[in-house]
Amino acid sequence: MNESSTSPEAAEHFVIRRMTLRHARVLLALQDTGNISQAADFLHVSQPAVSKTLAELEHGLGQTLFLRRGRNMQPTPLGRRLLELARKLDADLQRAAGDVASMVRGASGELRIGATNASLARLLPQAITAMKLESPRVTVSVRTHALRSLFSELQSGGLDLIVARTMPQDEPLGLARHPLGPQPEVLTMSAHHPLARTPRLSWEVLGAQRWIWHLPGTRTRMLMDRLWQEMGLAPPTDLIESGDAMFAVSLMHEMPLVAVMPHDLAMAAAKRGVVVILPHAVDLGLGPTCVWHLPDTQNEAVDRFKQLLLEHSACEPVLAGSLA
Repeated sequence: MNESSTSPEAAEHFVIRRMTLRHARVLLALQDTGNISQAADFLHVSQPAVSKTLAELEHGLGQTLFLRRGRNMQPTPLGRRLLELARKLDADLQRAAGDVASMVRGASGELRIGATNASLARLLPQAITAMKLESPRVTVSVRTHALRSLFSELQSGGLDLIVARTMPQDEPLGLARHPLGPQPEVLTMSAHHPLARTPRLSWEVLGAQRWIWHLPGTRTRMLMDRLWQEMGLAPPTDLIESGDAMFAVSLMHEMPLVAVMPHDLAMAAAKRGVVVILPHAVDLGLGPTCVWHLPDTQNEAVDRFKQLLLEHSACEPVLAGSLA
Protein backbone atom coordinates (compact mmCIF):
# COMPACT_ATOMS: atom_id res chain seq x y z
CA MET A 1 0.00 0.00 0.00
CA ASN A 2 2.63 2.49 -1.13
CA GLU A 3 0.41 4.88 -3.09
CA SER A 4 -2.40 6.50 -1.16
CA SER A 5 -5.97 5.99 -2.31
CA THR A 6 -7.15 8.17 0.57
CA SER A 7 -7.38 11.95 0.36
CA PRO A 8 -5.51 14.09 2.89
CA GLU A 9 -8.86 15.27 4.24
CA ALA A 10 -10.07 11.69 4.74
CA ALA A 11 -6.79 10.74 6.46
CA GLU A 12 -7.12 13.73 8.80
CA HIS A 13 -10.73 12.78 9.54
CA PHE A 14 -9.66 9.20 10.29
CA VAL A 15 -7.02 10.29 12.82
CA ILE A 16 -9.35 12.76 14.53
CA ARG A 17 -12.56 10.74 14.51
CA ARG A 18 -11.71 7.06 14.28
CA MET A 19 -8.22 6.45 15.67
CA THR A 20 -8.57 4.95 19.15
CA LEU A 21 -6.38 4.02 22.08
CA ARG A 22 -6.53 0.42 20.81
CA HIS A 23 -4.88 1.55 17.57
CA ALA A 24 -2.27 3.51 19.50
CA ARG A 25 -1.35 0.58 21.72
CA VAL A 26 -0.98 -1.78 18.76
CA LEU A 27 1.36 0.72 17.09
CA LEU A 28 3.46 1.01 20.23
CA ALA A 29 3.58 -2.75 20.73
CA LEU A 30 4.70 -3.29 17.12
CA GLN A 31 7.42 -0.68 17.52
CA ASP A 32 8.63 -2.02 20.86
CA THR A 33 8.59 -5.72 19.93
CA GLY A 34 9.34 -5.62 16.22
CA ASN A 35 6.79 -8.15 14.98
CA ILE A 36 3.12 -9.10 15.12
CA SER A 37 3.59 -12.30 17.13
CA GLN A 38 5.45 -10.64 19.99
CA ALA A 39 3.14 -7.62 19.89
CA ALA A 40 0.16 -9.96 20.32
CA ASP A 41 1.84 -11.66 23.29
CA PHE A 42 2.64 -8.30 24.83
CA LEU A 43 -0.96 -7.09 24.47
CA HIS A 44 -2.45 -10.47 25.49
CA VAL A 45 -4.50 -10.69 22.29
CA SER A 46 -4.39 -12.92 19.22
CA GLN A 47 -2.13 -12.32 16.22
CA PRO A 48 -5.15 -11.86 13.93
CA ALA A 49 -6.43 -9.13 16.25
CA VAL A 50 -3.13 -7.22 15.92
CA SER A 51 -3.08 -7.71 12.14
CA LYS A 52 -6.69 -6.52 11.86
CA THR A 53 -6.01 -3.38 13.90
CA LEU A 54 -2.95 -2.51 11.82
CA ALA A 55 -4.94 -3.13 8.63
CA GLU A 56 -7.67 -0.76 9.86
CA LEU A 57 -5.10 1.97 10.33
CA GLU A 58 -3.38 1.44 7.00
CA HIS A 59 -6.68 1.24 5.14
CA GLY A 60 -8.04 4.35 6.86
CA LEU A 61 -4.92 6.33 5.98
CA GLY A 62 -4.24 4.73 2.62
CA GLN A 63 -0.56 4.32 3.57
CA THR A 64 1.77 1.60 4.75
CA LEU A 65 2.82 2.21 8.36
CA PHE A 66 5.34 -0.60 8.82
CA LEU A 67 7.71 -2.23 6.34
CA ARG A 68 8.23 -5.97 6.77
CA ARG A 69 11.92 -6.90 6.82
CA GLY A 70 12.08 -10.63 7.43
CA ARG A 71 10.50 -11.22 10.82
CA ASN A 72 10.94 -7.60 11.89
CA MET A 73 8.85 -4.54 11.13
CA GLN A 74 10.22 -1.01 10.68
CA PRO A 75 7.98 2.06 10.76
CA THR A 76 7.67 4.24 7.67
CA PRO A 77 7.92 8.06 8.07
CA LEU A 78 4.15 8.22 8.50
CA GLY A 79 4.34 5.32 10.94
CA ARG A 80 6.94 7.18 13.00
CA ARG A 81 4.71 10.26 13.15
CA LEU A 82 1.75 8.19 14.33
CA LEU A 83 4.00 6.53 16.90
CA GLU A 84 4.80 9.98 18.32
CA LEU A 85 1.06 10.62 18.61
CA ALA A 86 0.48 7.19 20.11
CA ARG A 87 3.15 7.70 22.78
CA LYS A 88 1.67 11.05 23.70
CA LEU A 89 -1.84 9.57 23.93
CA ASP A 90 -0.59 6.73 26.10
CA ALA A 91 1.43 9.11 28.32
CA ASP A 92 -1.55 11.46 28.69
CA LEU A 93 -3.75 8.53 29.70
CA GLN A 94 -1.20 7.31 32.23
CA ARG A 95 -0.91 10.84 33.61
CA ALA A 96 -4.68 11.13 33.88
CA ALA A 97 -4.86 7.72 35.55
CA GLY A 98 -2.25 8.82 38.07
CA ASP A 99 -4.15 12.01 38.77
CA VAL A 100 -7.38 10.06 39.24
CA ALA A 101 -5.68 7.62 41.61
CA SER A 102 -4.22 10.55 43.57
CA MET A 103 -7.61 12.21 43.85
CA VAL A 104 -9.30 8.96 44.89
CA ARG A 105 -6.86 8.62 47.79
CA GLY A 106 -7.50 12.24 48.78
CA ALA A 107 -4.78 14.12 46.91
CA SER A 108 -5.51 16.84 44.35
CA GLY A 109 -3.13 15.82 41.57
CA GLU A 110 0.50 14.92 41.01
CA LEU A 111 3.57 16.91 39.96
CA ARG A 112 6.34 14.78 38.44
CA ILE A 113 9.78 16.39 38.47
CA GLY A 114 13.09 15.24 37.05
CA ALA A 115 16.22 16.73 38.63
CA THR A 116 20.00 16.49 38.72
CA ASN A 117 22.54 17.25 41.42
CA ALA A 118 22.79 20.98 40.78
CA SER A 119 19.21 21.64 41.92
CA LEU A 120 18.91 19.19 44.80
CA ALA A 121 20.70 21.05 47.60
CA ARG A 122 18.69 24.28 47.71
CA LEU A 123 16.51 25.32 44.78
CA LEU A 124 14.32 22.25 44.44
CA PRO A 125 13.75 21.69 48.20
CA GLN A 126 12.79 25.35 48.66
CA ALA A 127 10.38 25.34 45.72
CA ILE A 128 8.81 22.05 46.83
CA THR A 129 8.42 23.35 50.39
CA ALA A 130 6.62 26.44 49.08
CA MET A 131 4.45 24.30 46.80
CA LYS A 132 3.38 22.01 49.63
CA LEU A 133 2.56 25.00 51.85
CA GLU A 134 0.23 26.32 49.15
CA SER A 135 -1.13 22.99 47.90
CA PRO A 136 -0.60 20.29 50.55
CA ARG A 137 -2.70 17.74 48.66
CA VAL A 138 -0.62 17.85 45.47
CA THR A 139 1.64 14.79 45.37
CA VAL A 140 5.18 15.76 44.36
CA SER A 141 7.30 13.03 42.78
CA VAL A 142 11.03 13.65 42.18
CA ARG A 143 13.19 11.43 39.96
CA THR A 144 16.95 11.73 39.71
CA HIS A 145 18.07 9.55 36.78
CA ALA A 146 20.74 10.49 34.25
CA LEU A 147 19.77 13.65 32.39
CA ARG A 148 19.43 11.92 29.02
CA SER A 149 16.86 9.47 30.38
CA LEU A 150 15.05 12.32 32.16
CA PHE A 151 14.69 14.16 28.85
CA SER A 152 13.31 10.99 27.27
CA GLU A 153 10.74 10.70 30.06
CA LEU A 154 9.76 14.34 29.64
CA GLN A 155 9.31 13.98 25.88
CA SER A 156 7.21 10.85 26.32
CA GLY A 157 5.00 12.50 28.95
CA GLY A 158 6.37 10.61 31.94
CA LEU A 159 7.56 13.83 33.61
CA ASP A 160 6.02 17.29 33.87
CA LEU A 161 9.28 19.23 34.03
CA ILE A 162 13.02 18.91 34.56
CA VAL A 163 15.27 21.11 36.70
CA ALA A 164 18.91 20.70 35.70
CA ARG A 165 21.94 22.07 33.89
CA THR A 166 23.21 20.96 30.53
CA MET A 167 25.38 22.12 27.66
CA PRO A 168 23.34 23.68 24.81
CA GLN A 169 24.42 20.95 22.39
CA ASP A 170 23.06 18.26 24.74
CA GLU A 171 19.62 19.85 24.98
CA PRO A 172 16.88 18.12 22.95
CA LEU A 173 14.84 20.10 20.45
CA GLY A 174 11.17 20.80 20.89
CA LEU A 175 11.13 21.66 24.61
CA ALA A 176 10.27 24.93 26.34
CA ARG A 177 13.25 26.16 28.39
CA HIS A 178 13.41 28.79 31.15
CA PRO A 179 16.79 29.76 32.68
CA LEU A 180 16.69 29.94 36.47
CA GLY A 181 20.11 31.37 37.18
CA PRO A 182 23.82 30.54 37.27
CA GLN A 183 25.08 27.55 39.19
CA PRO A 184 28.89 27.67 39.00
CA GLU A 185 31.12 24.87 40.13
CA VAL A 186 33.38 25.46 43.11
CA LEU A 187 36.40 23.60 44.42
CA THR A 188 35.91 21.98 47.81
CA MET A 189 38.04 20.05 50.29
CA SER A 190 37.03 17.96 53.27
CA ALA A 191 37.02 20.19 56.34
CA HIS A 192 39.22 17.69 58.19
CA HIS A 193 41.74 17.43 55.34
CA PRO A 194 45.29 18.19 56.61
CA LEU A 195 45.59 20.93 53.97
CA ALA A 196 42.15 22.45 54.49
CA ARG A 197 43.51 25.56 56.23
CA THR A 198 46.58 26.01 54.05
CA PRO A 199 46.40 29.32 52.16
CA ARG A 200 46.69 29.40 48.37
CA LEU A 201 47.30 25.75 47.60
CA SER A 202 48.77 25.28 44.14
CA TRP A 203 47.06 23.13 41.54
CA GLU A 204 50.13 20.90 41.54
CA VAL A 205 49.67 20.20 45.25
CA LEU A 206 45.93 19.72 44.78
CA GLY A 207 46.56 17.28 41.94
CA ALA A 208 48.52 15.04 44.30
CA GLN A 209 45.53 14.66 46.68
CA ARG A 210 42.71 12.12 46.59
CA TRP A 211 39.74 13.34 44.53
CA ILE A 212 36.15 12.50 43.84
CA TRP A 213 35.95 12.50 40.04
CA HIS A 214 32.94 12.31 37.74
CA LEU A 215 32.21 9.09 35.90
CA PRO A 216 33.92 8.35 32.56
CA GLY A 217 31.85 9.24 29.52
CA THR A 218 29.93 12.05 31.22
CA ARG A 219 29.98 15.64 30.04
CA THR A 220 31.29 16.89 33.40
CA ARG A 221 34.14 14.35 33.35
CA MET A 222 35.17 15.54 29.90
CA LEU A 223 35.11 19.17 31.07
CA MET A 224 37.12 18.33 34.19
CA ASP A 225 39.77 16.59 32.11
CA ARG A 226 39.88 19.57 29.76
CA LEU A 227 40.33 21.99 32.68
CA TRP A 228 43.53 20.20 33.71
CA GLN A 229 44.75 20.04 30.13
CA GLU A 230 44.30 23.81 29.77
CA MET A 231 46.43 24.31 32.89
CA GLY A 232 49.11 22.08 31.36
CA LEU A 233 48.82 19.58 34.22
CA ALA A 234 48.07 15.88 34.37
CA PRO A 235 44.73 15.16 36.05
CA PRO A 236 44.78 13.56 39.53
CA THR A 237 45.28 9.80 39.61
CA ASP A 238 44.10 8.99 43.16
CA LEU A 239 40.39 8.95 42.37
CA ILE A 240 37.01 7.79 43.58
CA GLU A 241 34.53 7.97 40.69
CA SER A 242 30.87 8.75 41.29
CA GLY A 243 28.06 10.70 39.67
CA ASP A 244 26.11 11.09 42.92
CA ALA A 245 26.86 14.42 44.57
CA MET A 246 25.12 13.52 47.83
CA PHE A 247 27.27 10.42 48.10
CA ALA A 248 30.31 12.59 47.44
CA VAL A 249 29.43 14.84 50.38
CA SER A 250 28.97 11.83 52.66
CA LEU A 251 32.30 10.44 51.54
CA MET A 252 34.03 13.77 52.17
CA HIS A 253 32.75 13.60 55.72
CA GLU A 254 34.46 10.21 56.15
CA MET A 255 37.84 10.80 54.50
CA PRO A 256 40.02 13.71 53.32
CA LEU A 257 39.07 14.41 49.72
CA VAL A 258 38.98 17.16 47.10
CA ALA A 259 35.99 17.61 44.78
CA VAL A 260 34.41 20.00 42.33
CA MET A 261 30.71 20.39 43.04
CA PRO A 262 27.81 22.74 42.25
CA HIS A 263 27.70 26.01 44.17
CA ASP A 264 24.52 25.28 46.18
CA LEU A 265 25.66 21.83 47.23
CA ALA A 266 29.05 23.20 48.29
CA MET A 267 27.42 25.97 50.34
CA ALA A 268 25.13 23.50 52.10
CA ALA A 269 28.02 21.15 52.87
CA ALA A 270 30.16 24.05 54.10
CA LYS A 271 27.39 25.21 56.46
CA ARG A 272 27.33 21.71 57.95
CA GLY A 273 31.10 21.83 58.45
CA VAL A 274 31.73 18.96 56.02
CA VAL A 275 33.79 20.89 53.47
CA VAL A 276 35.66 24.13 53.01
CA ILE A 277 35.38 26.06 49.75
CA LEU A 278 38.73 26.81 48.17
CA PRO A 279 39.41 30.13 46.37
CA HIS A 280 40.33 28.49 43.05
CA ALA A 281 38.47 29.37 39.86
CA VAL A 282 36.68 26.37 38.38
CA ASP A 283 34.86 27.28 35.19
CA LEU A 284 33.69 24.15 33.40
CA GLY A 285 31.42 26.03 31.02
CA LEU A 286 28.19 24.35 32.08
CA GLY A 287 25.09 26.42 31.49
CA PRO A 288 22.71 27.89 34.07
CA THR A 289 20.17 25.85 35.94
CA CYS A 290 17.06 25.68 33.77
CA VAL A 291 13.56 24.26 33.88
CA TRP A 292 12.29 22.38 30.81
CA HIS A 293 8.77 21.25 29.95
CA LEU A 294 6.74 20.34 26.87
CA PRO A 295 5.67 23.49 25.02
CA ASP A 296 1.97 22.58 25.02
CA THR A 297 1.75 21.80 28.73
CA GLN A 298 -1.30 23.41 30.33
CA ASN A 299 -1.34 22.42 33.96
CA GLU A 300 -1.97 24.73 36.89
CA ALA A 301 0.40 22.87 39.23
CA VAL A 302 3.22 22.87 36.66
CA ASP A 303 2.78 26.59 35.95
CA ARG A 304 2.78 27.43 39.65
CA PHE A 305 5.84 25.32 40.34
CA LYS A 306 7.75 27.03 37.52
CA GLN A 307 6.87 30.36 39.10
CA LEU A 308 8.13 29.18 42.50
CA LEU A 309 11.38 27.98 40.94
CA LEU A 310 11.90 31.40 39.37
CA GLU A 311 11.15 33.16 42.67
CA HIS A 312 13.58 31.03 44.67
CA SER A 313 16.30 31.14 42.02
CA ALA A 314 16.23 34.94 42.41
CA CYS A 315 17.29 34.44 46.06
CA GLU A 316 20.65 32.93 45.05
CA PRO A 317 23.11 33.12 48.00
CA VAL A 318 26.48 34.71 47.38
CA LEU A 319 29.63 32.67 47.88
CA ALA A 320 31.70 33.72 50.83
CA GLY A 321 35.14 34.74 49.69
CA SER A 322 36.55 35.35 46.25
CA LEU A 323 37.02 32.71 43.61
CA ALA A 324 40.08 34.33 42.14
